[in-house]
Amino acid sequence: MVSESGPADQISGEDVRRTIGEIWRQVLRVEKLGDRDNFFELGGHSLTASQIISRIERSLRVEVPMSEFFERPTVEQLTEFVLRCRGYEGSAQA
Repeated sequence: MVSESGPADQISGEDVRRTIGEIWRQVLRVEKLGDRDNFFELGGHSLTASQIISRIERSLRVEVPMSEFFERPTVEQLTEFVLRCRGYEGSAQA
């Protein structure tokens, strides 16, 4: 997970993906998580979405509106959204 004390703007796209995945694993309490696993199929709901959004904002310093989160119900899709917000070009593999 990305350190909250370090500069968030210096992390790679892969670090963003790993951070989001780790947040999902912690909040949803799942051991294994694929980048394309669906949030709702993993048991996610609005309360867990709020917890994930809050942790992403703290860790990555990106505001994720609830509507955007619900439109992007996979780690892969959410990573791409966060990367675009952070000014990355290309895919989550950046």
